Amino acid sequence: MRRRTGIWFATLIVLALVAAACGDDADNEDATDAATADTQADSGDTPAEQDEAPAEDDPPAAEEEPPAEEDDPPAAEEPIASITIWADDSRVGPLEAIAPAFTEETGVEVNVELVDFGGIRDQVSQAAPAGEGPDIFVGAHDWTGELAANGVVAPINLGDKADHFVQVALDGFNFAGEVFAVPYATEAVAMYRNSDLVPETPATWDDLRAACDAVEVANCVTVPGGEDAADAYHNYPFVSARGGGIFAFDASSGFDASQVVLDSDDTIAGVEILEAQVADGYVSSTNYGNAKDLFLTGQAAFFITGPWELGSMRDQSDINWAVSVIAQMGDAPVQPFVGAQGFFLNAFSENSLIAQSFLLDFIATDETMQALFDADGRPPAWLPVVEALSSNPDVQVFGASIANGIPMPNIPEMGAVWGPLGDNLLQVRNGESTAADAMTAAAEAVRAAVGG
Repeated sequence: MRRRTGIWFATLIVLALVAAACGDDADNEDATDAATADTQADSGDTPAEQDEAPAEDDPPAAEEEPPAEEDDPPAAEEPIASITIWADDSRVGPLEAIAPAFTEETGVEVNVELVDFGGIRDQVSQAAPAGEGPDIFVGAHDWTGELAANGVVAPINLGDKADHFVQVALDGFNFAGEVFAVPYATEAVAMYRNSDLVPETPATWDDLRAACDAVEVANCVTVPGGEDAADAYHNYPFVSARGGGIFAFDASSGFDASQVVLDSDDTIAGVEILEAQVADGYVSSTNYGNAKDLFLTGQAAFFITGPWELGSMRDQSDINWAVSVIAQMGDAPVQPFVGAQGFFLNAFSENSLIAQSFLLDFIATDETMQALFDADGRPPAWLPVVEALSSNPDVQVFGASIANGIPMPNIPEMGAVWGPLGDNLLQVRNGESTAADAMTAAAEAVRAAVGG
């Protein structure tokens, strides 16, 4: 039997709506009684006088015919309320599958609408304050600071279910001491390897270069973020390779946007590794689409990206492949950005209690979390499913990469970082700038934007 921890929220709403309807009926009855009393007073008759039999001269009252029986069945009962969920194509299926059970149990209709993931944040930010848009929407943890600071999303009390989530996912959605989403997945990039070309996993970047030297492919390591498309996310392992980063970070207090470290010696040293790999021909200047195509068609030995491509690897590739953590570039494991995805609650929703009940009782379950993993492939944020996948090697590799990584900043100031950092790393990837010049320019642009 499904355990209910928040369904009483929806029950309260149902009872409130029913009570309101009953209150209307009682008011109507009172109004009818009052109108009858007024009529009696105006006629001057007492109730006893009105009960007397009619005079003999009066014609008898016509007998009323019983109402004709209706052949049509009664109309279907209308939903007492509805909630709307915005989700991308990977999440629509699992949500649609659980919606009927919620409607059956609560009488609340669930509308699942397909929205491109890349457009959800901006559309919700515009629609929510106007009283429009979804009650619940899928999103990434690094949206949290901006949306919470602008009052677009509401905190969610996970209660005893908080113990069922991976801590890094909870941390990702934590802003100002409150959690603003129900997490369902975590992610970080790792290294796909063509095992026909490179049978053994390279432990260090020197090993990787030696493997590239031994194979005859024009593009050895494909990483999104070259050619015509900036991509700071995929290139962050180089930014952090020597201990660098974006903002100063403390595990206890988080990121400090007043301290921009993009032009620190450690950050520049890491990007110089990237600069050298480009100059020596090991890292190809490829955008995301070309990086993926080159690997799937056997024209590249390595492809650095995330777990969302596991399905493509299984379904679209004719090569033999494996996945491992990114080859180490220094004394410590490579530190990629760690991301989390989850379900946000619209702060302007008129049905927030019902929506929270849906999240806690129908999303935060073993069955739904397993279905979300099956549909998308990202490592789950729900510990019972993580444990159930303990024998899945791909999930374990991405889990190790997540454990090595650092949470992507979820503070509002991060919005001022992606453009300058991505654009300047693109110049390094395309051989148009040195690491030192690129990181200096990126740091100056971010400081000007955030005042750090």
